[in-house]
Amino acid sequence: MKLTPENRQEIALKFKLIKSIDELAKLLQWIYELKYPKRNKKTPVTIDPNHLTYYAFVAKNQYYHFEIPKKKRGETRPISSPTYKLKTIQKCINEILNSVFVSHPNSFGFIPNKSIVDNAKLHIGKNFVYNIDLDSFFPSTEFRRIKSVLELKPFYLTADKEPLAFLIANICCYNGFLPQGAPTSPTLTNIVCQRLDRKLTKLAGRYNATYSRYADDITFSAKLNIFDKWFKARLKIIIERQENFKIKLEKERLQNWNTRQEVTGIIVNNKSNVNRDYIKDVRYWLRTWNKFGTSATQANFVLKFPEKKGYKRYNGEYIVFQNYLAGKILYLGMVRGKEDKLYQSFRHSLKELTTANFSTKQKSSSISQGLLEIVTALEQNDILKATQIFNNLSV
Repeated sequence: MKLTPENRQEIALKFKLIKSIDELAKLLQWIYELKYPKRNKKTPVTIDPNHLTYYAFVAKNQYYHFEIPKKKRGETRPISSPTYKLKTIQKCINEILNSVFVSHPNSFGFIPNKSIVDNAKLHIGKNFVYNIDLDSFFPSTEFRRIKSVLELKPFYLTADKEPLAFLIANICCYNGFLPQGAPTSPTLTNIVCQRLDRKLTKLAGRYNATYSRYADDITFSAKLNIFDKWFKARLKIIIERQENFKIKLEKERLQNWNTRQEVTGIIVNNKSNVNRDYIKDVRYWLRTWNKFGTSATQANFVLKFPEKKGYKRYNGEYIVFQNYLAGKILYLGMVRGKEDKLYQSFRHSLKELTTANFSTKQKSSSISQGLLEIVTALEQNDILKATQIFNNLSV
């Protein structure tokens, strides 16, 4: 269940009052029951002080390790996913972090009500777009840094409140740093990076440039080419010497106005847009579905799906092509806007094909029913509602 702004406000108020591990455990249990009312009845999880102490200081082998492919062919990203109980506790801690902490305005990664589209839109229509990545972003965020920021504003988990900062940092870290795959890791990196965001925003202001960060992806844009050796030298001092991160030099790129400018995978030359291959893919599956029907299209999709990066995300299992297609059209609407003619055309085709293939037999399927709900929301130009339905359908 998605928490409301009122829920978050209540969590923040309750958090300010806690002074012990026992009180923290009670708050986490309350959040769990609020967040997972249905799952709580089927597979109840109890969070008490002993559990918190166990996962912070005693538990071993609480992560599953695997790799997923990156966009660059042949490269993989290591993932450390916590076990069910630990992940549940971390998700509840994450609700506290997001309820108490207000992110920097120019930080967009893994923040409620912000997206890569919002991040990219800051850089539309600029003559020069400069991108860099931070190397080993999560491993660079060590335990001591987590503990330190939790002792400061707005958390104030100081020594008089028992070792709460020490406890939470231990629960959220693995082998002394943030694991990529834990639900708390993205939020904690944003908390650690708030000082970095302030410094880089100030640096951008000096050069009349725009700055944004999406996780480890940093972007500057400007009308003039201010990205000379002096700018880069100052940037390196802030990131590496002052904030103890490292720039990934092979990901550095400067894009000018006469090339395709991309920010977090979104084209920003004149408006936020997707690339041609994305549009070709949507058009292909709509035409295949219209020409050959549902069964033949699904069979074709099963053959082609392993070529896509998302295949690993589903542990090698095939998804229903209609869900894949609905998700692609949803994303297109987010990027290009709900008034975009191409988005409206795709949305209309999705509705027609979904309605035409929605037989009596299919009505018993929650997937088909969910797809109809997505189409209905799209017809009402409610992309947010359609996205929520899609996310619930994908879980």
